[in-house]
Amino acid sequence: MTEPIPAVQEIVAKIKSQGFWEITIRPLKFNKTRIESLNECKLLIEENKVRLRGWDYPHISNKYGVRSGKDWVENLTDWSDKVEIWRMYQSGQFVHLFGCREDWWGEVRIFWSKQTYTTPRYGLSLLSTLYTFTEIYEFAARLAKRNVFDDFLNISTTLHGMKARRLVTLDMNRSLNDNHICDIDEISLSKTPTVEQVIGKSNEYAIDGTLAVFERFNWLNVPKQVLEEEQSKFLKG
Repeated sequence: MTEPIPAVQEIVAKIKSQGFWEITIRPLKFNKTRIESLNECKLLIEENKVRLRGWDYPHISNKYGVRSGKDWVENLTDWSDKVEIWRMYQSGQFVHLFGCREDWWGEVRIFWSKQTYTTPRYGLSLLSTLYTFTEIYEFAARLAKRNVFDDFLNISTTLHGMKARRLVTLDMNRSLNDNHICDIDEISLSKTPTVEQVIGKSNEYAIDGTLAVFERFNWLNVPKQVLEEEQSKFLKG
């Protein structure tokens, strides 16, 4: 018996019940039929998703399939620690909501601490944040190469539910200060590069976004070189 597809409102409510990321990638000029068909919207996601770890960005769940709306296609996931929904519009706008995986992990040992991580909204993973920014900007660069945008595009990233959350690592060879705690609930970042810039500087922009988030966790002297080295290893697979 086929499992019924959850209502979009149910998935969005679940995502927003904990911390979550909100991503928008869009052209600056609105053209509602920039992408000719819904099938082309679907193919843009399938052919340009980023495969750098065990979970693609954006992920396409086969369980529920890609669904069509008036001028968009969407896909949703509700599996393990992955709760997300994305839409690709014919206007060229891509919108993605996904829960902080850290809030759905359950009980996880934090190696640098005597504590056991069990509480949602407790932590934001150091490396996962870097990886996510890298995937977002790489995906934007791939769309840019496919002429989805004109001369400029806007990439907006908002992290919700960050207040009192701290940076954490699950790497036993890495330590973090307990004082890297966020004092604000929402971290909003926006960048409006040219198409050429996002294609040529996507990795650099991802580092900038990661640094901006960490600064809002009261870590003002982040070793940029370490992030660049970790990103390089991530990109090499």
